[in-house]
Amino acid sequence: MAKYDPLAKFLGDSARTEGTAILSLTQIEGLMGKALPMSAHRRRSWWGNDSYHVQSVAWQAAGWRVFKVDMARQVVTFIRAS
Repeated sequence: MAKYDPLAKFLGDSARTEGTAILSLTQIEGLMGKALPMSAHRRRSWWGNDSYHVQSVAWQAAGWRVFKVDMARQVVTFIRAS
């Protein structure tokens, strides 16, 4: 199992009923069972929707993308990709 598979599975399971998923970094860490890297807590760019970072590949493969990141509140909003 890849590191971000639990997040992708959660989002993939949510895709049937919801178009938006708002998760705190603490909730994401709980899903994963391990801490996110410090860069996820400090840099908005870590949450970019690109094709070359394992985390973004995971949520995009599940059919989602990051819509908004509130670094002050440590909350990420995902939306279903169209």
